[in-house]
Amino acid sequence: MKQNSEVGHYIDMLKTPSVQVILLGTCFVLVMLFVHLGVSQSMDEALYASLQLNTDAPKWVADVLRDITALGSNTVLLFVAVVVVVGLAMHKQRNKAYTFALAVLLGLCIAFALKAGIDRPRPPLSQHNVDVYTQSFPSAHATLSTLVYFYLAYLLCHFSSHRKVNAFTYFAAAFLVFAIGLSRVMLGVHWPSDVLGGWFAGGSVVAICLYIIKWKQKLHISKIEPVQPKEQ
Repeated sequence: MKQNSEVGHYIDMLKTPSVQVILLGTCFVLVMLFVHLGVSQSMDEALYASLQLNTDAPKWVADVLRDITALGSNTVLLFVAVVVVVGLAMHKQRNKAYTFALAVLLGLCIAFALKAGIDRPRPPLSQHNVDVYTQSFPSAHATLSTLVYFYLAYLLCHFSSHRKVNAFTYFAAAFLVFAIGLSRVMLGVHWPSDVLGGWFAGGSVVAICLYIIKWKQKLHISKIEPVQPKEQ
């Protein structure tokens, strides 16, 4: 029983946004350092070669992968983000709307600033199955899809009190984000560590976003709580 309670305590601790920020942020920094120092290159090349879409694969496979990768494009994700922000604002959830809007902008800035700063080359151009215009690390598709779809899952879970429904919602978001990241490697436009770094970067921003929301909620509750009169 004591071991079960300790395990439960650690699980609850991992659900805390502040702990998630530290863990995800640390993982992202480690991946970034491995990429910058070239430590991950041999593993990247091996995984990249094993996940590459074969040239003799049916055309429909490449079409499906392009459709999946499009769900993580800037155009689609910014459209989803605008719809979410407007919807939150219309339902008088302005704090969540502002926080999410700032998180998306932060995610964009982080992704493209790191791309320019690290300046990692893309995989060989001859293997690209879609057009690309920026550097490789981190994957903006992985970063922003993690940020947008997991935050959307967080919002959807507020409409349900059923654990199974909430678990399925987060699983669906995770599966979609994973599929988008995998499609980037299979289409030949990213190294696996680019996608992994993007997942950690996007997850860090989501955790920061949720931390700010919970902090504001606690601040609001503390303001409306009545002050207890002191006993004479």
